[in-house]
Amino acid sequence: MQTARLNIIGMDHEGCADRLTGALEAVTGVATVCVSLARHGATVQFDEKLATQERLLAAVNDAGFMGEATDEEQLASCSGACGHCRH
Repeated sequence: MQTARLNIIGMDHEGCADRLTGALEAVTGVATVCVSLARHGATVQFDEKLATQERLLAAVNDAGFMGEATDEEQLASCSGACGHCRH
């Protein structure tokens, strides 16, 4: 499993976070998705044999948002309290 941390531009309410979560979950090979509206980001665990970071970013863009990969650990400690983490 590989973890991608993405900065997301364009999320401004819970509906956006729900739409982004669904778009990322629809990518083949994605195991977990945690979208943080407050941090404007997402953490995604995925099987690198089935998905790529580029495909995740394409799903973000297809959902109507702008995304970029980040090396920051800011989303690594998502506790699930945001209500958008799906495992």
